[in-house]
Amino acid sequence: MELETIFNVITTKKVKESVQFYTSMFNFEIVANLDWYVHLKHESSGMELAFMQPNHPSQGAMFKNELNAKGLILSFQVKDAKKEYNLMKNKSIDIEFDLKEEEWGQIHFGMLDPNNISIDIVQHLE
Repeated sequence: MELETIFNVITTKKVKESVQFYTSMFNFEIVANLDWYVHLKHESSGMELAFMQPNHPSQGAMFKNELNAKGLILSFQVKDAKKEYNLMKNKSIDIEFDLKEEEWGQIHFGMLDPNNISIDIVQHLE
């Protein structure tokens, strides 16, 4: 299999809220908008993420269920976690896991998106 890319499609009733969150907080851009399906691409990294309404008639049964976010973590690796932490605090985002330096060589903090998906903002230390 020759993969071109890999991305998550989050099936949620909160498509608009999710798109607003990821475009305003993380600088994703909308590259496709069908109302029931919105595909995002990050402006500098090229990473992709999509959101889709559950139970859409165009989708097969296995793609219709709404996400149960327990256990799902989206990790965003950044160059400067402290800088990103301060930016998120200035945007009044609720930080669920405060900035912490781990003994295994990373600094990270966490928040929840509109779907209660855990987002881990991570910087790997050298």
